[in-house]
Amino acid sequence: MAFILTQDQVLCVICMDSFTDPVSIPCGHNFCMDCIQGFWDASRKCECPLCKEAFQTRPTLRVNVSLKDITEQFKRYRANCKPEPAPRKNTSRRSLKSDTIPCDICSENKQTAVKSCLVCQASYCEMHLGPHLRDPVMMKHSLTDPATFSTRHLCRKHNRPLEMFCKKDQTPVCRSCTERDHKQHEIVPMEKESRRIKVTHNKYPS
Repeated sequence: MAFILTQDQVLCVICMDSFTDPVSIPCGHNFCMDCIQGFWDASRKCECPLCKEAFQTRPTLRVNVSLKDITEQFKRYRANCKPEPAPRKNTSRRSLKSDTIPCDICSENKQTAVKSCLVCQASYCEMHLGPHLRDPVMMKHSLTDPATFSTRHLCRKHNRPLEMFCKKDQTPVCRSCTERDHKQHEIVPMEKESRRIKVTHNKYPS
């Protein structure tokens, strides 16, 4: 019987390696026990590195025995199997669904981005988001929902990140824009606009 798991399914996005003593946190995401504990130790608040759900008290962690067994089985399976060349796939952005944003780092099979970085001006899938979750410098970068990350370029006029949103003109703007051309307009953080869009979509599903 073929092993149906892929490496991505047993991969901790913090250490970028297969799970070691995997734990499940209340939101449902899985990490190595040492990785998530280290992440929380270095953070000011206790939240999920992926979905950003915050927890009032630090969850008690227990090894997910079933996931640990599956990970070990996958490691043994991979060690015993001779890798086969992966089939060539269409890697263009058009190969993805029209309502998804592709990861800018994936070189072959483009995965769907889960976060976009306003500092790096790039979008990342769960696997390639890892450095932003564990590197002390990159953890300070501003992450946003790819759905509202409408451009991957700096402000053409001021060469600064487009991290604000002009409600009047319905367009992303940089901080210099808010002090000049959009000074009298209603300006909100991009994250706030992202949350508003999500609420609207939840109220009126397509």
